[in-house]
Amino acid sequence: MKKFKKGSVESFKQNWVNRPETNYNHFTRDNPKNQIQFAFQNHFKVFNELIHTKKREYKILEVGCGRGSLSAYFSDNGHDCHLLDISKEIINTAQEIFKLNNLKGNFYIEDAEEMSFSNNSFDVVFSIGLMEHFKDIEKILDEKIRVLKKGGTLFLYVVPEYNGNNIQKDYNWINEILKTNTKNDNFVKDKVFRSDDDSTKYLNYLNNKVESINSSGIYSVPMISPSISFPFSLMNTSQELILINHYKSLLKKRRKNYPNINPWLCEEGFGQAFLIWAKK
Repeated sequence: MKKFKKGSVESFKQNWVNRPETNYNHFTRDNPKNQIQFAFQNHFKVFNELIHTKKREYKILEVGCGRGSLSAYFSDNGHDCHLLDISKEIINTAQEIFKLNNLKGNFYIEDAEEMSFSNNSFDVVFSIGLMEHFKDIEKILDEKIRVLKKGGTLFLYVVPEYNGNNIQKDYNWINEILKTNTKNDNFVKDKVFRSDDDSTKYLNYLNNKVESINSSGIYSVPMISPSISFPFSLMNTSQELILINHYKSLLKKRRKNYPNINPWLCEEGFGQAFLIWAKK
């Protein structure tokens, strides 16, 4: 990708090589067994609420799909899902996960800045954890808007460099203990570019290109792991279920304090990411 800092695409690929986390399946039809399945179930609920359309089937594009976890939830709900990533290795992983779960999807190995789709092709275009890896966001945003239908919904789920100053700050000590106690893990993560831009940069650019636009913080619970950075390492099932129950109690408290919004949404800078959604 031309707009990535030098080496970042290869670094992403390297971080996926020979790691068990690569094959984690963040999709489930059952109650979530770990905090990442719990997170993606909540992501799906929020996205589905915000689309605000009565159509029974959307034609959806996930840009920079990775495992395609959120697309898996859309596919399972009967939508026409198209998944794009520049990495053949990552697309192969997404295809394997879809096959394992008997899900339908269409997969493309392409540059997000130069997509081959026709104008006005999709009802929903989204990305999760992609935009923060671009220093210059204009071209990829223009491409996303180009392939989105009039009246369609654009979602940008952005994970900027928070440096632990969000909800994570009260839990970092746990991650440090877990990291210290993790043995026989010599994995060294290749560095990738990650911006610290908040939603302002995106909102300013999109303001005159869409009909309506909104933003919010999202993912209002912490992440507990011996390796919180990509690839995300899970703990054993019993520990993960304890965390899920703790997160449910946090969300219940948020719903009581903020009854008019989904508790997975929050103030920007508090959650793990921020979400921008817009109508073309």
